[in-house]
Amino acid sequence: MKKHHYFLILAFSFFALGVLLLSVPNPVGLADNTDFIRVSQPVGLVLDNDSRFFYFQRMYEYIEPFYNLKDFFEFVLFPDIKSISGFQTTQFIFIKVAQLANGLVSYLINRVIYYFDITTLSIIFLIIHSIAIALLFVNIKTKNKLANMIILLVIVLIFYDMGYLLYYNSLFGEAVILSTFLLWFSILQYLIQSDKKSYTILIIYFITGAVFIGAKVANIPLGILMALLSTYFIFDVKENVKKIVVIIGICFTLLTSFYFYKAIPKWMSKPNTFHSLFFGILKDSDNLEKELQKLGIDSKYAILANTTVYDDLMGFDIYNERFQDEVLNKANPLNVTFYYLKNPKKMFKKLNISAESSLIIRPPYLGNYEFETDIEIVKFVKRNSIWEWIRKQFTGYAFALLSSIFVFYSLIVSYQFYLLRKQKYIISLGLILSKLVLLVFAASQWIFPVIGNGEADLIKHMFLFNLLFDTMILILIADLIKLVQHNLINKRMVISIIGVWIFTVSTIFIYKVVPKNEHILFGQYNGQQLTWEIINKTNENYFLVAKDIVDARAFSSENNSYWIESDIRQWLNDDSVNGFLYEFSDSEKARICTLEKTTLLSPAMKEIKQSGSQPHHWFCIPGYATQNYYTAYQISNPEKVFLLSIEEWDKYNFSKRKGVPYWLRTPYTMNSAVRVVGEDGYVYHKKANMTNIGVLPAIIIQIE
Repeated sequence: MKKHHYFLILAFSFFALGVLLLSVPNPVGLADNTDFIRVSQPVGLVLDNDSRFFYFQRMYEYIEPFYNLKDFFEFVLFPDIKSISGFQTTQFIFIKVAQLANGLVSYLINRVIYYFDITTLSIIFLIIHSIAIALLFVNIKTKNKLANMIILLVIVLIFYDMGYLLYYNSLFGEAVILSTFLLWFSILQYLIQSDKKSYTILIIYFITGAVFIGAKVANIPLGILMALLSTYFIFDVKENVKKIVVIIGICFTLLTSFYFYKAIPKWMSKPNTFHSLFFGILKDSDNLEKELQKLGIDSKYAILANTTVYDDLMGFDIYNERFQDEVLNKANPLNVTFYYLKNPKKMFKKLNISAESSLIIRPPYLGNYEFETDIEIVKFVKRNSIWEWIRKQFTGYAFALLSSIFVFYSLIVSYQFYLLRKQKYIISLGLILSKLVLLVFAASQWIFPVIGNGEADLIKHMFLFNLLFDTMILILIADLIKLVQHNLINKRMVISIIGVWIFTVSTIFIYKVVPKNEHILFGQYNGQQLTWEIINKTNENYFLVAKDIVDARAFSSENNSYWIESDIRQWLNDDSVNGFLYEFSDSEKARICTLEKTTLLSPAMKEIKQSGSQPHHWFCIPGYATQNYYTAYQISNPEKVFLLSIEEWDKYNFSKRKGVPYWLRTPYTMNSAVRVVGEDGYVYHKKANMTNIGVLPAIIIQIE
């Protein structure tokens, strides 16, 4: 079979796989998180605000119908719409191409164009994605069929995980990042290994890099590194005309970075800078005044610590000139970078939370299904999500995982360079440099999101890091296979390392899943004795949480997140025939203590608060989910049988995974949603009237 035929079959197979995963049995994607307006409004698309956060929106209505192709094409190519955001991005290129294609098909079928079907956009991205993946595989494969099958399976496992693919059915810039980075990197591998570097491929290489740079603000700094790497081709190509093409391409890359840096709108840069300081450096700080002093900022601004721009800013206006001069100018990205370099302990803390945030690929607060398909809010598609599941198993150990991969990757690249110097291994300097640049890219993106935006929406901002890190893993696996095949690294040593890794992962998993607390039998429900974990004990009391889910019930039939008036609270404390306590003995009920418990309130209920000054910021990762719990709106109330609060759940060590979702008593920021613990042990939220969420009761009993 000819090489180009093999490549086309491979690319088509990858494309078909992507289409199947995104479309069968029903289309899935990502809901809007309010970012879509930046690109939807300038191209004349109308958002369904009722779907925001909860549901994937497939069909977007145009601001006006089109009854002929001439008017439609003019509207798409030269829209007479003033952008309210002023946001500049290369994403518009893909949206407009998709609009033209989808509009043409719609007109030919219906003779009128009302809607834009976003799945057309995903097809365009999947074409690029599939070509990139096929090219990457061709350039890293070996001469051994079994080894190639392993590499192919790793590629499918990683880059066809739904955590990545879902972005293609969305208006997020991450879709451009994913497709264009993979294409740029695969072309880079091809150019380095090819003796004939055609003008066409060189031009596509630089254009792809420029499109990647302009996709999102976070990519802009990488343009400089891409330009530096590209200088390799000045010396690698032989023809002078091609050298000129490379030099022009490098200048084009640098100018693209400069253009998009200057094009960052103020409405975006100011909140980012605010978050980098108040929801970054000052977040959870023990000495706010000292931290501000290091940056030369007045201590009066300390009261803004742990706030986002969406909170009550106590009268401060981040958009006025005084705030700009006294705060934002002094907390610019360069100063924040130097701050972390001078305070390594603080930087390590941020690297740790960035690492934990990187374990999730898709945004964990955005639904994947259309409302028409499933009315459950924020429901996640599970098809082909094995890679994301593997990543989540390292919760609590993410920093160790990332560090070990970085070290191992660095050692292998260093060893390859050593072999190159000794002429013991056929590898070019260009490949070594490309791997080093990938390493630097990933290392920078480990900390850049915190520098640029603090911990605000950190999980989503770690997307580029995830992409780079996963590419590192693929390259590392391919390199190990090749070194073993050439007898340049001991096969037993590799097997031993893999064995140790598998043993470590298994140990971590068992340690997290197997209960470690004492157990006690107390009471019964539905004719079965109840087993409880003792999560805390004093000389007088046991704090117990049920070992298993006891039932599945709605939190509130009226869809209200207020715990004290909830149906579930009433049921848990009811000893009538329909109540949870019905089968408890009188002596058991007498041992259950009634104590004051603090419960958080949603912003809609803040008028009845007893303390607290802000909403509780949602974060799904165990160990970090409490965030600003103690300054959030809250109320105290006597409790007997209760659900765990997010603070109690996060504080105590017990088996948090129950195989099914279960309620906490902590509300989400909207009054109709309550926080739940998912099957994976992360914290999510569901409508309070859902009836298929588990109940995990907690009690405090007197010791006999």
